[in-house]
Amino acid sequence: MKKTIWLPIVLGVGMGLLAGIATVTGLSFIVSGSNTSNAIGIYSIFLLISAALGGPLASAITPALWLVISAFYGPPAMKEVLSDPITFWTNIIALGIYLALVSFVYRVIYERVRTPWRFLYWAATVVVFYLLALPSSITPQFYLSGSTISEILPAVRSGYLTYIPQVIFDIVITSLVFVALPPRYRRPLWYEASKAPDQSAGIQRAKEDR
Repeated sequence: MKKTIWLPIVLGVGMGLLAGIATVTGLSFIVSGSNTSNAIGIYSIFLLISAALGGPLASAITPALWLVISAFYGPPAMKEVLSDPITFWTNIIALGIYLALVSFVYRVIYERVRTPWRFLYWAATVVVFYLLALPSSITPQFYLSGSTISEILPAVRSGYLTYIPQVIFDIVITSLVFVALPPRYRRPLWYEASKAPDQSAGIQRAKEDR
């Protein structure tokens, strides 16, 4: 099996298990007040790192495995929410699609942007991920349950406000992870970089042809 296939699979499964363990064991903390909606989850950093390094294949495996583990072994409130097939599958589809987009954007950032600007572009990528993924998962759930637009928009707005601390946390922690990783493991692992042609060899062959 090619390295560009088995590495994303291993990364996707590993990160999915870590995200599931983080959720099941309640690895989160409250930033203000006592409302659990203000809790910052550790699981999200595994989703983002898996997408950035493992590409589209890991982007599909990690959230699917995380949601399956959470649906069976997660906190009671989360198990109840994910027991609804609509909620379960819309989350899998939305996360899979937008995490795959994260993987493509990270590839462009890694190849074309130098440090420290790379971290600024990565921060923007995480923000856009949340801006797109949240309504994409909430809207079908509300719509299929019979809710109207007037009910969907406040839910999306409330979700955005709730996720502000989570977004900041994800940006900071994932950026620190990228800094700590050796360069060979910091690059996207789901494709082989194309090698530039040997120009000197080409020139030598041209001379011989003459």
